[in-house]
Amino acid sequence: MSCKLVRRHLGAFVDGEIDPATQIEFERHLETCVGCQEHLAFEASFRQQTREAVGGVKAPEHLWGRTLNRLDEIDEARMDRTSLTQARPMRWRQTWPIAAAAVALLVLGGVVGLPERVTYQGASMGMLQDVVNLHAQGLPSDVPADEPQEVARYFRGKTPFPVRPAKFEGQGMKLVGARYIKIGAKPAAAFYYDHGGRRVTLLVFRGRELLDSAQRTHVGGRELYYHNVGSHVVTIRRHDGLNYVFFGDLERPTLFQLAANARVVY
Repeated sequence: MSCKLVRRHLGAFVDGEIDPATQIEFERHLETCVGCQEHLAFEASFRQQTREAVGGVKAPEHLWGRTLNRLDEIDEARMDRTSLTQARPMRWRQTWPIAAAAVALLVLGGVVGLPERVTYQGASMGMLQDVVNLHAQGLPSDVPADEPQEVARYFRGKTPFPVRPAKFEGQGMKLVGARYIKIGAKPAAAFYYDHGGRRVTLLVFRGRELLDSAQRTHVGGRELYYHNVGSHVVTIRRHDGLNYVFFGDLERPTLFQLAANARVVY
């Protein structure tokens, strides 16, 4: 993959709008290209500052619906003309948090913005989008989940902290695989689980950005943080200075219970 192609689509890469196969090619190129790494840092910083600037404005519900309908129409036209040699975008419906940001950007002056049900705030906005996008993209695992110890060894040298998959006693959670990822600019371990045929993504990384604007609750004697993301929820469990962030295709009470019951010490 050429630098020209990567730099042309860096915005889509940062926003999680390219398909999983292309994203993997981007990641491989960025691992060895210092010049593209610098462009990526600028693109990510610019987008983060833009998100923070428009994070407090709100859009009327009727505009929200019209915008999503229009984005669906754009999807159909875009997919028809995209060749196999181009970076292939993801559908807007797969990345609706990005669509929310697009609505806010339509009028930067603050006339419209996110609907009330979305509670992104400040620096946490981009990180929450990264969490949701990673789950929506369904990127393949870098390492299978035959043994949790093997998965932990895979991350040595990749993350600045020891990584251990969480265990869930009697919860019907099966570890499927794991991959290295970044949440914002932070190195993270992503674990994929299966819960009765439904996917659950667990991300492990350092930092307090997601905690500063999060709500708190207690489940089963455990303190949990959480963010409402539309009709879904991102739950966060803190352990030994790390964030264990859960998101999945599950009902809210089930996701809270999984976060509370997770064992992260082996």
